[in-house]
Amino acid sequence: MIHYSCDRCRRSIESDELRYVVRLEIDASIGDGMCMDEWEDRDHLTEVGQILDDAESLHDDLIGPDIHERRKFDLCPECYRKYVRNPLGCEIASPVEFSDN
Repeated sequence: MIHYSCDRCRRSIESDELRYVVRLEIDASIGDGMCMDEWEDRDHLTEVGQILDDAESLHDDLIGPDIHERRKFDLCPECYRKYVRNPLGCEIASPVEFSDN
């Protein structure tokens, strides 16, 4: 029997209970500030071929989580609702209230 637990609150999730699976994919990206004309003038097929050739010579440990990473999380219904409201876990600033001065 497969056992699930919430990856956020660590509560056990029964097999007949609703659980949510969150899949997160992270890719490194570098903005090079190139204008559209320069982008269209490039030979993208040659560049992709060069990247693939270079990738074969790299060690597997160099293409790690700082380049590409996939994660999967199981959430109970309560933690799912909290996650959906604030997926990045940022503090939500409370609105500033001014006096009637």
